[in-house]
Amino acid sequence: MDIEETPGPHLSPQPWRSIVAGAVAGGLIAASVAVPATWLLSRQEDAPAPATAGAAPPARGTTPQQPRSLTATDTTASDAESRGLVLIDTTLTDGEAAGTGLVIDSAGLVLTNYHVVEGSTSARVTIASDGTSYDATVVGHDQRADIALLHLDGASDLTTVDLDDDGDPSVSDAVTAVGNAGGQGFLSAASGTVVALDQPITTQSSGAVAGEHLTGLIETDASVVGGYSGGALLDDEDEVVGITTAASGGGRAESYAVPIDDAIAVADRIEAGDESGDVQIGPSAYLGVAVTGTGDGVGVVEVEDGSASARAGIAAGDTITAVGGQRVSDVTALHAVLASHEPADRVVVRWTGATGRTHRATVTLGSSPVA
Repeated sequence: MDIEETPGPHLSPQPWRSIVAGAVAGGLIAASVAVPATWLLSRQEDAPAPATAGAAPPARGTTPQQPRSLTATDTTASDAESRGLVLIDTTLTDGEAAGTGLVIDSAGLVLTNYHVVEGSTSARVTIASDGTSYDATVVGHDQRADIALLHLDGASDLTTVDLDDDGDPSVSDAVTAVGNAGGQGFLSAASGTVVALDQPITTQSSGAVAGEHLTGLIETDASVVGGYSGGALLDDEDEVVGITTAASGGGRAESYAVPIDDAIAVADRIEAGDESGDVQIGPSAYLGVAVTGTGDGVGVVEVEDGSASARAGIAAGDTITAVGGQRVSDVTALHAVLASHEPADRVVVRWTGATGRTHRATVTLGSSPVA
């Protein structure tokens, strides 16, 4: 069975967390990318379900299933269920995507899944209750936790969500997932119960990007679809107990949410400017190349004019072999190296030209235009 994150409107048929090589890999530009705002998770046939966080990701190039259609169990969210929720629309390098978010501060701080905004060049956020829209900036994120914090430009006196302060829900508790189902532009609600706590899942890899591992999740049988990601998982008092992040791609209804306490802890670190661990504040370091994995480096497909790579003399057809003294054998390795640096860092880049000649240059990394 496949498990998916939740995508949105205007999307070409894509898996919930499909990322084309390098689009968000540490600030690389990709010639083609579509990042729906949800996750597709993977399971091995002979492995327990869901796959453990330590399980190897599935083989790359797997053909993912499409997000499911809305089901008869979806209803329009009530005013109480919609309190403090927003609709998120993002512009990508090749398309658009949508998801959901939670207002956690009246001055315009919104909590969502990182994969809702990952790879976006801009984001527009609409208050679900009154239709007011704002441009949004990604303040910071934690990719491993799949949490991002946004700031709505010019927002004030916003209604916030009601957060549960009693800890995680219990198994068999009634819950309701609320989100921008299918990117429809308004909120739907899907009811269910808590099936299990502290669950691990593994997202399916896509192209050159490896799957992600999440742990400590709330599992429910709420039948959510694309667009619910970043939305609220509510208890029977309409208080937020989690943030919906993934769902089954078929078969029985099965969805997962990040516990709200864990999500708020990440948001607090971002607000405090604490970049320890996996938290990143602001934009990623940026080379300005579209690349593909070769096994002996990363092949350059395209170079952005005026970027660090262009100034160094890197051209399409070259192969980058090392950055900052670290060998890069594929796109994933390049992502990891760039993720360890900040914009304005000076690093040595080594590459091989189309004729086989080797080159090296010290470059100043730029700021990625994508989240």
